Amino acid sequence: MGQGRRRFTPCGLVALHMLCGATTATAQNIDRPNDTDDPTDLRIGRLLVTPSVRSSTRFDSNIFQEENNPTSDVITSLSPRLTVQGNWRVFALHLAAGGELGFYADSGNDDYQDMNLQAGGSLDLGPSSLDASLEYDRAHDPRGGNDVSSSATEPVIYRDVTARFGGRYASNGLQYESQIALRRLEFDDSMARNGSVIQNDDRDRLEMRESLRVLVPFDPGRDAYGEVNFNQRQYDRIPDDTGRVRDSSGYQLLAGLRFDLTDLITADLAAGWMSQIYADPAFGNVGDYTLRGDFDWAVTQLTTLDFTLARAVRETTVTGASGILALDAGVGISHELRRWLQIGATAHYSAEDFQQTTRRDETTRLGVSLSYQLNRFARIDGAIDYDQRVSNSDDHDYQRFQSQISLKLEM
Repeated sequence: MGQGRRRFTPCGLVALHMLCGATTATAQNIDRPNDTDDPTDLRIGRLLVTPSVRSSTRFDSNIFQEENNPTSDVITSLSPRLTVQGNWRVFALHLAAGGELGFYADSGNDDYQDMNLQAGGSLDLGPSSLDASLEYDRAHDPRGGNDVSSSATEPVIYRDVTARFGGRYASNGLQYESQIALRRLEFDDSMARNGSVIQNDDRDRLEMRESLRVLVPFDPGRDAYGEVNFNQRQYDRIPDDTGRVRDSSGYQLLAGLRFDLTDLITADLAAGWMSQIYADPAFGNVGDYTLRGDFDWAVTQLTTLDFTLARAVRETTVTGASGILALDAGVGISHELRRWLQIGATAHYSAEDFQQTTRRDETTRLGVSLSYQLNRFARIDGAIDYDQRVSNSDDHDYQRFQSQISLKLEM
């Protein structure tokens, strides 16, 4: 145990959740099945069972995001998934299991086997509701990422477990929403080109997040709100291999507006202040403005436009950096040419400042897509994407072109 280690406890906030009778938002991820039966639906009593499988082939011109002499490859993937949904009078259930198997034509060391399991439920109690969910991911961090050693010969395998509990409560014209979430991340070691072992347990950590939002309705479909979020990030290795203590705690204070105007425009826009305090004095602290935006507009019955914006502090284990102060902005548009044919375009910009270092990355991504519905069971998707990173740090610029075609079969 290092002397610089600080312990943070969410006990006081747990009591606050209980007083509010509330939770936020995992119910947003739980889809309630439509009560209208389709003769082709797979049903077991009140449960709707949806199996699906997607097969795709993708060309990537720069699989390791290299500045010079990029390596290209073709990746084939197979993604089966099974979803079970149930809807009772006051209870909704969501279960899902899926995976993705990826195979590189040339770089076989980068083949991957990812898995995802989900379980969630929501309880509707009239003026209040309760939600809970548990999610498990076995995933990979591909070579070329900021936190993967440049000498690695394979992707880094990690496990990500997240549990959430939340709810919603209305009283005296006000609505309270709250959530508590625990996330556990564990990273496997990997091999270097010289045959040595790359230790990745510096990244193993527990993240805790608590939030409370108070909404004031001022018009049908319009709410103003104030929100406070707390987080604690505790690493297993104290100190890490570079001698740093990466534990931290932080908060966000937000004021925002939420709209839902006749299903044509839905938006959640907020701004405020955030702070992240690090246990290691060598890292200093982060204090800056924060933004969050999610805007969806049904321009016509056939065209939709969406916009996202976020500014937050992200974790990193890049040497010398305490974290990343990141700004992300994206816009997307989709248009239905026919009932069975849809086109789309996206643009995304990201600016990342690596704190306590001079490094700054700017990444731009552009994409177009096409979706062709063969019938109610089969769909073909195609996409072309281009992304570019410009960095003031040597050997971190890159350009990449990707094209993909996939077939999805779903009951």
